[in-house]
Amino acid sequence: MADSTDLTITGTIIPTSCTPAFSGGNLVDLGNIPAASLNRDRQTELTNRNITLSVSCSASAPMAIKVHDNQAHTQRPGIVVDGTDWKMYIFGIGEVDGNKIGGYGLRFGKPSVDGELSSVMYKQGTSANWSEPETATLLGKNYEGNLRYSWGRSTAAGPLPGMVHTFPMTLVPVIGPTSSLPITSDISLNGSATFELLYL
Repeated sequence: MADSTDLTITGTIIPTSCTPAFSGGNLVDLGNIPAASLNRDRQTELTNRNITLSVSCSASAPMAIKVHDNQAHTQRPGIVVDGTDWKMYIFGIGEVDGNKIGGYGLRFGKPSVDGELSSVMYKQGTSANWSEPETATLLGKNYEGNLRYSWGRSTAAGPLPGMVHTFPMTLVPVIGPTSSLPITSDISLNGSATFELLYL
């Protein structure tokens, strides 16, 4: 009797497809930052930058996002954005010679679905219900549990379906005290986050 092996083919046919993109591209260049403009003994908040995640769909659909911090290991402890230093709200911005440079927050604005303004909501873990964000301003990262964000008319109504979704944010970059940074040479910032799109 001959030996055998199986080939399994999987896949899913979905009723709609959506394409996410950042207005102005997915690179935020903070430019040259003079070391003399930074505080030696406390953090320095740099000029904020506005960014917008836009999602275009082939048919009306509700959706959610997860945000993954690809530089979480470089997030400097003690960095504060909008009054919070919770790890889940501060993203890493790079390190130099083993020293963490700082961090940044993503302050969310008012999303819209096909032009209709919406409210931000979230789910954590296996929760069946949508809730209002725990902070009024900052987007949390999915560093533990199944944290996802969406938008709609209310948490009771849930995510709003549509063909064009816009999610405005403000990038709030922060550099830690320079007393622990080797500022005798150029220091490159290196933040990176992945926005994962979820079909609901």
